[in-house]
Amino acid sequence: MAVPDVRLASAGTRHFLFLPHNQKLFYASDTTVALWPRLAAGLSVADFVCAASADGGDGLQTLMELLEAGAVRYLAPRSGPVPVTARLCLSIGGHTTGICCTGEKTAAMVRSLFGHLLVADRPAPDQLVLVEEESRAGLAWAGEDPEWHRWDEIGAALKYLLTTQVLEASEDPVLHTAAVSADGQHMLLCGDPGSGKSTLSLALHGEGFRLEGDDLAVLRRGGAVMSLPLPATLKCGSLPLLAPRLPGLEDRPAYMRPDGKRVRYLALDAGAVPARPVRCVLFLQRSPDNPAGLEPVTAEEDIIRMMLASCWSADDRLSGDGFESLAALIRSARFFQARHDGLEHACSLAREAWHLAGSG
Repeated sequence: MAVPDVRLASAGTRHFLFLPHNQKLFYASDTTVALWPRLAAGLSVADFVCAASADGGDGLQTLMELLEAGAVRYLAPRSGPVPVTARLCLSIGGHTTGICCTGEKTAAMVRSLFGHLLVADRPAPDQLVLVEEESRAGLAWAGEDPEWHRWDEIGAALKYLLTTQVLEASEDPVLHTAAVSADGQHMLLCGDPGSGKSTLSLALHGEGFRLEGDDLAVLRRGGAVMSLPLPATLKCGSLPLLAPRLPGLEDRPAYMRPDGKRVRYLALDAGAVPARPVRCVLFLQRSPDNPAGLEPVTAEEDIIRMMLASCWSADDRLSGDGFESLAALIRSARFFQARHDGLEHACSLAREAWHLAGSG
């Protein structure tokens, strides 16, 4: 696989490889130029040697020279090359990750959970290897040791790893919120863990709304929000509530999260998720003893305090640009507190908030 920041250029009849990380320049053969797009996307050693030798050249020698120059690297754990049966490419919030699977079981798991995020093979700055064994599976970034998990843990571990990667790569603030959309606008569902964000967002999906993410969304300049469409999480307690709305949930495999909770994951609709303006924000609170219903939140200080509590950035600091984006969201959206006593009540309050926000 080509190192992501290596550049290939031609000048006259000569071709050059430039390595910005060590400021080195190398001549590139016609064979290297012809194979470069496939190298950048990920190419096995055997395929490279075979293709490079097709014109009578020494494919193995060419590969060794590229490795020595630092222009390519093995896409493998620290322990060395592994046989790859499938290479998949995911795009999450504009960030591309390549995933190499050493067996069909791991490849099927990735397609089942993240199939809506699959894109055509392309160069990816981050490369992950899923090493498959009979009783366990390992996750390893290229050049690192695998982190091993039982088969009933691997789905949750992979989602956690990809979520962490996207958060660290984001230059914009990230909101801890579920996001559903209709008419080109978002409704954000915020609240403490256990307040019902994921369950409500899944219930609204298909009832006039499109679920675009049940956990995280990126706050863009100007106050628009782009949801991160990672698989939605279904906790065991929500399964009986959602099964009538979403047939087949019981058949999906259950995974053990690091916190000890068993969950199921639901892949979202395929397709790009654009940044959208926010029509309303709903702060959820489960209150079975006092389901007061829907209350507008109009005090700017209260709104800012609640939104900051849902806001995350890589260095735990909200930048000036991030605050301006947050202020733009606050100016444009309507905010409501929703105290509910269960899913049906929460759905009713969400529809009411959407209607009120649209009526001005």
